[in-house]
Amino acid sequence: MNVMSIASSGLRAATLGVQAAASNVARLPVADATRIGVSGAAAAGGGVDARLVEVAADPAAPVADLLAAKEAVLAFAANATMIRRNDQMLGALLDERA
Repeated sequence: MNVMSIASSGLRAATLGVQAAASNVARLPVADATRIGVSGAAAAGGGVDARLVEVAADPAAPVADLLAAKEAVLAFAANATMIRRNDQMLGALLDERA
């Protein structure tokens, strides 16, 4: 796997994290609503395989969900920065070869 593939898988995992947290916050007023989370595992060759999973009820859910969303936003930004830097590096390499 290359840097772009690894960072792209990180973007997908972070997006799932924000979606899961938002879904949990939206369903707070619903009695017996199922909570969801993200399960990630290392992918062969690099990156992460992420999927939504059901998680146990948590009395600190609103705070935990907001923190999880913030963490996912930061992870998304970090992976987006990796993609931008890789693109800049390739552009600089091509400029040198021209």
